[in-house]
Amino acid sequence: MALRIRKDGRILCAALHQEEPGDIYIDDGVHYQLSIKLGVLLSEPEPEHSKRGEWWWIGQVPKGVVVDASFSINRKLQNEREAQTMCCQALWSVC
Repeated sequence: MALRIRKDGRILCAALHQEEPGDIYIDDGVHYQLSIKLGVLLSEPEPEHSKRGEWWWIGQVPKGVVVDASFSINRKLQNEREAQTMCCQALWSVC
């Protein structure tokens, strides 16, 4: 499943959100690496995901959002800095 990164920084499911000018398109392969393999891109379980269609970097999930366990690497990060470092390393590894 592909993603769209909006100018405002939101990461959205491409299947649920129409393209807008300025979107950055993330293909299926990169999305798979970031969400399943590396666990740094997270979303909600169904049916919530289909309602919102939004994704978040690990460490940036809003309070009150329940993350689908299949996208999580199931470990607690020490702090937000570690989460940011992990996200940067993940992006670098797939570019």
